[in-house]
Amino acid sequence: METVPKKVLAQYDIGAVKTTKLLSSGLIHRTFRVKATKGEFILQRLHPILASKEIAEDFFVVTTFLNDEGFLSPKCVLTKKLTVLAKDGKHVWRMQTFISGNTFHKLEKPAMAAEAGRIFARFHMTLDRLPYRFKSKKVLHETEKIFAAFKKTVAANRKKPLMDEVKEEVELILKELPNLFLPKGLPMRAIHGDPKISNILFDADDKAKTIVDLDTCNRRPILVEFGDAFRSWCGLKEDDPKNRFRLPIFKAAWKGYSQEAGKFLTKKEISLIPQSVGLITLELASRFLKDYFEDSYFGWDSKRYPSRRAHNLARARGQVALYRDLKKKMRTVQSVIARS
Repeated sequence: METVPKKVLAQYDIGAVKTTKLLSSGLIHRTFRVKATKGEFILQRLHPILASKEIAEDFFVVTTFLNDEGFLSPKCVLTKKLTVLAKDGKHVWRMQTFISGNTFHKLEKPAMAAEAGRIFARFHMTLDRLPYRFKSKKVLHETEKIFAAFKKTVAANRKKPLMDEVKEEVELILKELPNLFLPKGLPMRAIHGDPKISNILFDADDKAKTIVDLDTCNRRPILVEFGDAFRSWCGLKEDDPKNRFRLPIFKAAWKGYSQEAGKFLTKKEISLIPQSVGLITLELASRFLKDYFEDSYFGWDSKRYPSRRAHNLARARGQVALYRDLKKKMRTVQSVIARS
């Protein structure tokens, strides 16, 4: 059982620690719930890629701004030395206040999809007022760069045995992903960066309370947020080889968002939403395949798979299956957007 080093907890003014509990071993961070005499907190052991001072500053600014604007958000808890990050000599840690709520890893009800859409509309409109230039150079969903790195990895492994297993998926991505790149000149908006459904907390009545995991916020075309949200919300399961795009969930989510957002989005942004879903689905498939070859980045489920490589292969195939099903339903997706 993983635990939090005492020398990390001692860096925070939270009183006597009663309990610490590992909540998740996610793809990126390790997350612990800490109960102490001065309250309850979330403490994360950060992945090295997301443990920079720049991301820490962005996290502090975003969480402070959201709370100041009346949008319920975790509050960043500083160390006794007034730093965002704590170090133990091996890992980097960050603490925030705990907000109670229910977490789901899959959307089953259209009503909850509508709630997810509504709270992300509020989130986007609130952050759109943030007068801040993000410091982090770690920008998510730079698809052209991701695709270039993917092609480089493919070229390096073209004649190796690992390629035999994934030729079909590789060729599909090489052929179709470039056709989905977004046009230049789109508005750069403050987005979350990782809008999976488990980053929304729901109350006992299945109403969305808040959005968590705010260390990936940055300015990007909002379409990459839509692409990732609808990809993850509307799919069945990330690593399911029979993954498919669920239209009822999509319709409800978009209705919730569009009704809450009003005229927030431009007509061009709205028209590109269907394309963005395909874009981010294949982008993620390419990232999973890249790590299938390199075997170095994503966390993996050792209870269900014999290796990281095996899990990445299943994930990549799940995203390719989702993309193929989305293509079959694209006219319906486009008509739903066009009617808004």
